[in-house]
Amino acid sequence: MTKVHITLKDIARVAGVSTATASLALSGDPRVNIKTKKSVEEVAKRLKYVPNEIGRSLRARKAETIALIFPNTPHNAFSHPYFVQLLEGITEVLVENSFHLLLSTSPTELDESAAYDKILRNRRADGIILWPASIKDRNILKIIESGFPLVYLGKWLHDDVMTVERDEFGGAYKVTSHLLQLGRKRIVHITGPLEYQVSINRLDGYKQALQDNKILYDSSLVIEKDFSLEAGTNAVAELRGRNVEFDGIFAGNDLMAIGAMKGLQKLGISVPRDVSIVGCDNIEMANLTNPALTTIDQSIRQVGKIAAEKMIAFLGSTKGQENQTIVPAQLIVRESCGAGEEG
Repeated sequence: MTKVHITLKDIARVAGVSTATASLALSGDPRVNIKTKKSVEEVAKRLKYVPNEIGRSLRARKAETIALIFPNTPHNAFSHPYFVQLLEGITEVLVENSFHLLLSTSPTELDESAAYDKILRNRRADGIILWPASIKDRNILKIIESGFPLVYLGKWLHDDVMTVERDEFGGAYKVTSHLLQLGRKRIVHITGPLEYQVSINRLDGYKQALQDNKILYDSSLVIEKDFSLEAGTNAVAELRGRNVEFDGIFAGNDLMAIGAMKGLQKLGISVPRDVSIVGCDNIEMANLTNPALTTIDQSIRQVGKIAAEKMIAFLGSTKGQENQTIVPAQLIVRESCGAGEEG
């Protein structure tokens, strides 16, 4: 008969507390009240829970360091403007609170697992800020359920996990609705890799806007790419090669939108007269293109700042911090959509 493996999450569920609280209670942390501590300990004893090495490491001395982890890091991640903005937001808060930043990257899922183990088991950091991973990544559940202090930069299924996410669905909905209001009927959506939740959420927002405006969804207008400048140019070439007619493009980020704009201009197609283009991220380059790029602003700097503040507050046992925070999306109208700056 197979022996049931009892996890920290099981203890938390039975005791009616969060995974993080259960972990702190079992490690003897003074921030947990006596009644809760006793309840968690009784559940652990009844279920014959054996604390793992990660849980025990919570009692170690503080490293005064927060780890920022990029799981299975794509080769072009650090060339993207959002990376610098994210670092600015995080480091501003960490410096103010005398914490160091440990940056962890990994080219493969196997390397990623080894990196996690070093940080968790060797107590290299007091907490982790985790960049969203592929939905196929098997390591993420392990680190989130470890009980180690963590802020996830995206949507997560369980409310007891601290998260900071951008309103990807709402942003995509606003963009698509805006293009429809401008009279565009065949709007291409260049998605990012659909193994990432951010791309799925944006696609869902795009679909919902079409539905609400009584426009039939056409899968031939959706093309999956990798968030790079070249991807936008290649998407336009592929669409033209398939003779797909379109009068609008919503790209999953500004780099792909700029690439698509360049691809159209090389073909002699006017932006925005023939095709309206909208991006997402509001990077600095978006205001320097010709025409200037309409985009969605979802401050990644603010995401980093909020995530770091959440972590510092948690480590300092500050009350009043909400577990989930959603950074709203704002439509920045410029010339590339055809509405003009004041649109």
